[in-house]
Amino acid sequence: MKNFLRTCTIALALVLPAFSVGASSGKGQQPHARAFEVPGHDPIGKPGDGSSIDRTIEISIRETESGYMLFEPDAIQIESGSVVQFSIRNTGALDHEFFLGSFDEVAKHQQWMREHPDMQHDSANSVSIPSGQNAELIWDFSDMTNLEFVCLIPGHREAGMWGVIIVHDHLAPKSKD
Repeated sequence: MKNFLRTCTIALALVLPAFSVGASSGKGQQPHARAFEVPGHDPIGKPGDGSSIDRTIEISIRETESGYMLFEPDAIQIESGSVVQFSIRNTGALDHEFFLGSFDEVAKHQQWMREHPDMQHDSANSVSIPSGQNAELIWDFSDMTNLEFVCLIPGHREAGMWGVIIVHDHLAPKSKD
């Protein structure tokens, strides 16, 4: 299933037009609208303020000897309405990023980054993590949806740096009558 999703998301990235999500290039261009703030975009929640964190998820970033670049874990389930703190540790030799968005936004942003490789992010749904460093991102998952988290430094997603988040409704335990 994951190989199918990889194939689909890579195909989308190649055919969709450029679009930016809360980013600006390093060449003085104006930042673009943050998709999570624009009506009509896929609901992905909103930045958390850190005052009430329901869950902390630790994510490790690494590269393998065979050239893969990985997030561990790469599949996460989150209950709708939860505020999650992602604690991200880059144990790899390269700099990486953690970008959270809908599958459509990620594909469009990936194309934008290909065209603007010196871009610097200015968005609450993305953090850069230099080699050997840690970073945190706090997010309020207010909507049931499926999201993707990726490293969109050119070539990194293609090397395996992506994962999925399934935001689901709280399921009450079934009562035994």
